[in-house]
Amino acid sequence: MSSEIFYDKAFILVGEKYIPVVNHGSSNCFDFDSRGREIPEKHWSVLNYPHTGRMLFTAEEMQEIAAVHEEANRNNRGGTRKSRNRSFEEGEFGRWILAGMKSAHTVEDYRKHGNTVTVVDYERDYWQRHCVSTTEELLDKIKELSGHSITVSFWDDRHVTHPPMRRKGTPFDFGTLPEFYVLRAAQGYFVKRSSRKIWFARFQKPKSQMIRKFKTEKAAQDYLDSNQNFFSGYAFEIECVQNGGVTA
Repeated sequence: MSSEIFYDKAFILVGEKYIPVVNHGSSNCFDFDSRGREIPEKHWSVLNYPHTGRMLFTAEEMQEIAAVHEEANRNNRGGTRKSRNRSFEEGEFGRWILAGMKSAHTVEDYRKHGNTVTVVDYERDYWQRHCVSTTEELLDKIKELSGHSITVSFWDDRHVTHPPMRRKGTPFDFGTLPEFYVLRAAQGYFVKRSSRKIWFARFQKPKSQMIRKFKTEKAAQDYLDSNQNFFSGYAFEIECVQNGGVTA
């Protein structure tokens, strides 16, 4: 009986969303290496069932994807494996999927460690790989190929060099995002607040390290809403900062 073996995962972080890329292959399928030796099939693709065709998912949607695959694992014992001779235990496959969010990295992070992220287009007579070097290029290529049968993969079908895990408390690199958001008032850009005081950066540019940044417009709005009483004396606006320019 054929089983699907899941060898590795390398989720891609895009803002606050994830592209759940996994390395897998059928236990009955084999490739040939450069010496002509038969080796197990391995390839990278997006684990997006039941949302076939989509590439990006929120943390909540990843919970749904993990639940669907874990149910399949429970209903077909031995059909989902973590190696040729070992199956995932009940509950283990779902946890394995969700752990991919903790070890997710940006396209830029993977590239720094010698990996090449690709978008694979299956619409042509011969499938075609498109290499991307940045998060922005990845999003542009996914948008360009909208309506095509695509997946996100790595150039090396069998291996990825995983970047080191971010240590807890390590500042997020907002330069890896196509855009981010800041709060602006007449007093300057918002930096931080205490129980009694608000700090502003009046003469700083929005990309300054001291300015409070948000990954999404919603996150910025949620912060304003949660501090509504404290900020009542200030007319804050949410400003979108493009990595390459600024738009209000």
